[in-house]
Amino acid sequence: MQWPVVELAEWEELRRCPVCDRVWLAIWPEDIAGGMVFCRPKPDDARRLRDVDRAATMRGYCLARLEEHFGPLDERKASCRKVACDRKRIGPTNYCVEHLIAERFGRHLAKLDPAPQP
Repeated sequence: MQWPVVELAEWEELRRCPVCDRVWLAIWPEDIAGGMVFCRPKPDDARRLRDVDRAATMRGYCLARLEEHFGPLDERKASCRKVACDRKRIGPTNYCVEHLIAERFGRHLAKLDPAPQP
């Protein structure tokens, strides 16, 4: 990768495209060996890693990987099997899309309510 580095971290980095001058996020997810995921960070004006909304940025990647594994992510009539979740199950699974993302890619990438504080 020859693009200039804007900010570098252990498993992710922001790089600037020399052609369009836009910032891109490069990340090495835990679920795949080898290749990095390269995407536009959200919000669009993010210029530091701390400004990146990882759940919104990585959502397209997570959905594509789930679709590769499970096929079309169509909702079924039955509710998700997680306690207190009223979302609909996806395809051949027992869980909603948010719990599938949380299970496969980490809770921080799913749009789930934060865990209750004691």
